[in-house]
Amino acid sequence: MDDHTRCYDTNDPLDSFKLPKGRGGVSVLWPSQWSSRIKKLKDGNERIIAILITATKDICLINSYMPTHNSDSLSEYTECLDIIYDIIQKYENTHKIVLAGDLNGTLQTSRTNKHDKMLRNFAKNMNLTTGVELVNTRTFFHHAGNSSSQIDYILVQDENLVENYTIEEKSCANTSAHTIVKMEIASQITKIRKSNQHNNKSKYKMQWDQIDKKSYNSIIQNSISSIENEKDVNIQLDMLMEAMTTTGKKNNSN
Repeated sequence: MDDHTRCYDTNDPLDSFKLPKGRGGVSVLWPSQWSSRIKKLKDGNERIIAILITATKDICLINSYMPTHNSDSLSEYTECLDIIYDIIQKYENTHKIVLAGDLNGTLQTSRTNKHDKMLRNFAKNMNLTTGVELVNTRTFFHHAGNSSSQIDYILVQDENLVENYTIEEKSCANTSAHTIVKMEIASQITKIRKSNQHNNKSKYKMQWDQIDKKSYNSIIQNSISSIENEKDVNIQLDMLMEAMTTTGKKNNSN
């Protein structure tokens, strides 16, 4: 898989020991053979990312983790809606818009906090819809059982894109407070021929029984210092994977 990811501290990386607990982020993943048809956009912030997908119907996919509802979240929620608005305005004439994520607001009229009202107005003004009738199916369940709500959505401007929309039942195997929301979209990635280079990479397998593990660990530790100087988490991951692969090949050949 390849991905487009931003985290809470993407623009201001923090050492793990300075974080009191894990913080949020957003990520889109896709099969690596699709990567030639995917363009990562710079638009967005730590809560919003977007990609362009070249397919039978070109897609602009926006993924968002909206601010939670608290006393001082209104300005941040408004800012995130403004960013999504700008992305939609930029690409809606050339791409089908898909907005997905934890929107921390509901389209259901049974709840009326400030986030809910803003999200419903925004969806109406931007012609965003699930394309199906969801009634009051819950997507979020408080760990302590205090509440449940419908705040996770996949929204489109063109209802003809929606072939199927599913909110799965909460599973005991799912440790998240959120359940899975799925949409099948009427667009296809055209067949992509894999290159020989890609095939060679996928066939490489580390022969751990033939590796000098002490030497391997030493080289990896030396590589980490240069990785720490890079702020982009995607580049960090690429650098780490390259270092591990190169080091493994070197040790296997010795």
